[in-house]
Amino acid sequence: MKNLETKAINQLLAILPNHPAIRIMHFCDGGEAFCLALKTMCQEREYEYQLNIVDADFYEKAQELYAQEGVCATKLVKWEQRRYASMARLYDFLFVTAFVPDEHEEAFIENVFHHIKSAGNIIMFLPKNEPKILQRWWELLEEKYFVAINTIDIFEHYELLVAKKMHGWGGS
Repeated sequence: MKNLETKAINQLLAILPNHPAIRIMHFCDGGEAFCLALKTMCQEREYEYQLNIVDADFYEKAQELYAQEGVCATKLVKWEQRRYASMARLYDFLFVTAFVPDEHEEAFIENVFHHIKSAGNIIMFLPKNEPKILQRWWELLEEKYFVAINTIDIFEHYELLVAKKMHGWGGS
């Protein structure tokens, strides 16, 4: 993941409501600045932060940086897993800063659908100026019953794709 601008990170995190007991899940393959910003916000607001890491080297580093303070649970995951978290936990926000390989995109969206609360949001970081990638993800989210899909353009290298899971829409 390319470096993210601090100002843009703060703008993004400002959209998260300051309500009690918010749960955040994050899939990443690097990018300390965003992980640290999420961890700090979760610590200040007493939120739960599940950091799912798909890169083994970054996982080792993250264990030292984030997990010891008890605010952030770190977990090494593989894209082919059926579940990324306990089914007893549902998340209000799911951030995806990791690159999801093409062959795992559909299964990934199906799996995370079950981890997001009704009316919860998925926020994906996609490469900027790549309309085919944006269109593919947009269509996949629609197909998998996400609604209110839109983009946010605040980062230099990334476009954010945001969608909401709605209870009772579709077959899930």
